[in-house]
Amino acid sequence: MEDAVGSDIVRSGSASDAIDGTQPQAVVSPRNVYELGRLLALANREGIAVSPRGGGTQLGLGNRLERLNVVIDMSDMNQVMQHNAADLTLVVQAGITLAQLRDALAAEGQFLALDAPLPERATIGGTLAAGVSGPLKWQYGSARDLVIGMKVAQADGRITQSGGNVVKNVSGYDMARLHVGGLGTLGIITEVSFKLTPIPRHETTLLAQFDSCEDCLDAALGIFNSGVMPIALTAFNRSAAGRVRCMDEVSGEFALAVRLGGRPRTLRRMENETFSIIRERTERADRLEDQAPELWSGLADLGHADGEESVVSARVATLPNSLDNAIEALASHGNAAFVAQPGYGMMNAHWFGENVPSAEAIHGMRQEIRAVRGALIVERAPHQMKATLDVWDYTGESIDIMRRLKAQYDPNGILNPNRFAGGI
Repeated sequence: MEDAVGSDIVRSGSASDAIDGTQPQAVVSPRNVYELGRLLALANREGIAVSPRGGGTQLGLGNRLERLNVVIDMSDMNQVMQHNAADLTLVVQAGITLAQLRDALAAEGQFLALDAPLPERATIGGTLAAGVSGPLKWQYGSARDLVIGMKVAQADGRITQSGGNVVKNVSGYDMARLHVGGLGTLGIITEVSFKLTPIPRHETTLLAQFDSCEDCLDAALGIFNSGVMPIALTAFNRSAAGRVRCMDEVSGEFALAVRLGGRPRTLRRMENETFSIIRERTERADRLEDQAPELWSGLADLGHADGEESVVSARVATLPNSLDNAIEALASHGNAAFVAQPGYGMMNAHWFGENVPSAEAIHGMRQEIRAVRGALIVERAPHQMKATLDVWDYTGESIDIMRRLKAQYDPNGILNPNRFAGGI
């Protein structure tokens, strides 16, 4: 590897580089796509198993690796390549962090609507590869909805490009979507083109507290079906509130946070309508002032912050009107802290300390959630549990398509072997 890409970017692997307990023999930090391409070409010829790494915030996601020889650290590829503020478009390298990008765009009054956990560490490439979204998904869509173009290093070292740098691209297959949520099993994201959003002129956050999950979700769906268009609409339980610093005084068992933005008159109308819907079910509703930024960052970081990592975490997807059934299924197996996006039917659940479900309990939850046409993915679990549990839910007939894509893009199986669904 030193002969292929230079000794100055190659070092021996250490215990801190381990993924799910597997320590790599080496770590390589490419500075450009040419070094990355040469490295992958060598790995492909020699059958060397590689795993890309960004900020390391989502390394617990996926099955245990079948083998691991080299970690490819993408953090040195962290530049803004092009920012066309007038067209609201951006091109960045995959190793840039969300916080660096946020600060760079703020001067132009724009932002990228990705609010993944730990933005100071999370990189663009890692966030896309893990398919992570936060509360902003409600209005702006998921990570893949923001991508308009992408460069990818394939397993054989070739660099391919799809899409472009304008919002309205030519017709054809959107190949970038293959790599969003693909955990780097079909290629390594090197550069991404995004569409941006203007920062709202004014914002406000409303917080309501409820004694029952049913009232909380009914209020959320009432807002969903109204003329209000929130920036974010997030429900969470008391266990989650207790782990968000600004939420010490939450008295209800469930809470609903509504983030609104726009011009002053529009904002007042949406605020009044939202309060009207909420107060049909509870009188405990108020506007958050200085605490709002801390609330939203705390909800996004829940279960990931240093020193506060969950032991087991799960991602649940179901129909919006079945979310209460999914919450009930999780509640019957321990006191989980959950954060849900009711408009999407999405939920992240976290178990801390010794109060964690067993592999058998997770299987039982999965069966109950499937009964309401949902799915449960385990995002984090102890190594011993992963040895007896497939963290991915049932994929149905689509697994055959996934395996054919893997065989086409990575025939020698060097990219994150076994980490994705079905042992891909």
